[in-house]
Amino acid sequence: MLVKISVRNLIEFVMRSGDIDNSFRDNARMIEGIKAHQRIQKSYGKNYSKEYKLKHRINIAQTEFLVEGRADGLIKENDSYIIDEIKSTKRDLDAIDDSNQMHWAQAKCYAYFFACDNDLSTIDITLTYVSLENYKTKIFRKTFNKDELEIFYIDLLNRCIEFSKILSKNIDQRNSTSKSIDFPYDSYRKGQRKMAVAIYTAILDEKNIFIDAPTGIGKTISSIFPSIKSFSEDLADKIFYLTAKNTTSKEAIKAIKLLEEKGLRLKAVQITSKEKVCLNDEVKCNPIDCPFAKGHFDRVNDALRDILTNESIMDYDIITSYAEKHRVCPLEFEFDISTFSDFIICDYNYIFDPNVYLRRFFDELVDRYIFLIDEAHNLLDRTRDMYSFSFSNTDFIELKNSLDVKRDKKIIKIVDDIIEYFENNYIKFGKRLHYYTTKQVLDLDEKLILLSKKMENFLIKEKDDKNYDFVLEIYFRINSYLRISDQFMDGFYNVISFDEDNEEKTFAIKCVDPSYVLKKKYDLARTSVFFSATLSPMKFFMIMLGSKSSLKLRLDMPFSSDNLMIIQKSISTRYKDRFANISRISDLIYEFVQSKEGNYFIFFPSFDYLEKIAGDYMLRHNEKILIQDRSMNQIERSRFLKKFTDDSSEIAFVVLGGVFAEGVDLIGNKLIGSMIISVGMPGLSFDRNLIKEYFDRKNMAGFDYSYTYPGINKVFQAAGRVIRSENDRGIIYLVDDRYTWTKYQSLFPKHWKYIKYLDENENPETIIDEFWSKDEKKEN
Repeated sequence: MLVKISVRNLIEFVMRSGDIDNSFRDNARMIEGIKAHQRIQKSYGKNYSKEYKLKHRINIAQTEFLVEGRADGLIKENDSYIIDEIKSTKRDLDAIDDSNQMHWAQAKCYAYFFACDNDLSTIDITLTYVSLENYKTKIFRKTFNKDELEIFYIDLLNRCIEFSKILSKNIDQRNSTSKSIDFPYDSYRKGQRKMAVAIYTAILDEKNIFIDAPTGIGKTISSIFPSIKSFSEDLADKIFYLTAKNTTSKEAIKAIKLLEEKGLRLKAVQITSKEKVCLNDEVKCNPIDCPFAKGHFDRVNDALRDILTNESIMDYDIITSYAEKHRVCPLEFEFDISTFSDFIICDYNYIFDPNVYLRRFFDELVDRYIFLIDEAHNLLDRTRDMYSFSFSNTDFIELKNSLDVKRDKKIIKIVDDIIEYFENNYIKFGKRLHYYTTKQVLDLDEKLILLSKKMENFLIKEKDDKNYDFVLEIYFRINSYLRISDQFMDGFYNVISFDEDNEEKTFAIKCVDPSYVLKKKYDLARTSVFFSATLSPMKFFMIMLGSKSSLKLRLDMPFSSDNLMIIQKSISTRYKDRFANISRISDLIYEFVQSKEGNYFIFFPSFDYLEKIAGDYMLRHNEKILIQDRSMNQIERSRFLKKFTDDSSEIAFVVLGGVFAEGVDLIGNKLIGSMIISVGMPGLSFDRNLIKEYFDRKNMAGFDYSYTYPGINKVFQAAGRVIRSENDRGIIYLVDDRYTWTKYQSLFPKHWKYIKYLDENENPETIIDEFWSKDEKKEN
């Protein structure tokens, strides 16, 4: 059986040892190291081929290995070739020798591959150390003959042969069972087969696809099943199931377990965030503060053999139990498990975030991936956040105040320069509340890079300083900012802001159009599948998510249209009219909830409007209601939802786009109706107007991209709370005159076919009674 692995993963698996020490130094090197690599690669000129791809296939002990990777460089020197391995360092170059075998190991593999491909008996390797302080280099050069390289390489493979046989067996089982597995239910729901076939076709044709699938179709299993079938046809090596919330991760686990019950055998892992999975008293990943970090790499391979031999679906509970058993860091452990797993469930940020993405998979592409992007409508705002960052002058004033005036005077000098930079820019651009430009302002980047370097000595020497953690936090934030700044392109703004209340000045990178950075991520996969119950308007999401040439599929509601009634009343909820219509809307709510005893959600465009109407409603109608608090924690949200039972009659005032507008499953009589007040349009803001300005400049209806489309999508999310299963029945009541506009009606989902538009004075009591009487007739 074929085992595919990268050179990097092979070397790390066989040769790693010692402790985890994720100190700031590793993070500092990341940005500067990339720049140092690029600088050295450019300096060689035309005889230097950078990031040179190499691979080698060999059969050992009935196991076939395909090992791939990229050498930092291939140098042509007359009629000979040199493999170049570049290592960036903070150490004094004079103190560095050529004794680090880990540093030679990757280059020796690449040299062997190149010698085999080109029938060379000898080949040279240069190990180039580059100083991150001044970009000076120290180069070690050695000549190797092909035979000694072969001995080294075969020894690497033999040292992981036992583990490779476990992997080989697992892959054999995955491929054979994925071929024979059938859909896990006796029959498909309406739309399920269509969705599954469309996804498989997209994978076959190496296309991306957008699927707007209403609640109840069974999107999770309909996306996972055809993707897993692709294993047996050798179309993919790994599937990433990407989620915005932990609840959808659990649904993916359930689907995999269901397929396992039907005979599927594969390795699936759920990646949990560092803060949640850590077993230590504090999240401090170093051998002094964490017993799981000390000696982790000496024990982790045994832990991997154990878990991959005995477990198939590895979630938080299983991973932490094995981590405790083998005394290894559960976070690094789950990342290693993912390297050898077929199905990886994780948050969006592990693919898309420039600060935390899984480099082990994407810096060197070896495998073929499928991305299943659940609740894909969330990806837009999440990505905007990932690629936006800000610093204020008060951050640096606090940093200065936390430092020792005498000891840290070199750092303070640069911090003073940055504080002055904020002040000067505020004055330079006219003391406005906001100044923005599409041109990248690099002055601050240069100052932050300099500050970062100066802070390192403090972070090495002053670990007992009372303000150490704060200085470290600012250091990490600087590096995060610089990584995002490296991505600056069309669709990004530099913004200078002034807060009049606290006289705070802010310098920010704001990403308003993440389409291009997202597109680059999709290029890493064979197929990306975007699915949600609220991918409307689809054209908007296809453009904004950077995949406008994708296939698309719109599915109808899988249940009878008789289960849902949509009614509309034309009352203006525009900001200028809102407060004049408080009593009128208050009466409308009362009229609606009195039409049938049961549980209702009433959605408002803002907390301010909710609170105004709630006060009027309770005063004039003397009715008890539940009110969403502005800052509810997870426990409070759970208690709120537990009040909704099949026998209760709760009326909840909640906010569009809030925690109760999405991911809430109140099945059956737990929710029989929702009133949605307004078209969900976001409030006017500088950030929203920045989005408008950007798309107006591109002649793309900026107001709609900034306000209309995000607003109506929030409406669709809220409306989706009503029908959650095939036996659910309920009413959606739309309150706003704009729902009668052609512009909005053209955006409605496919299953919003029949809407009863009420006249201004028309009482819906009769049609509501008729709707619920059908339910009573069925029961009788």
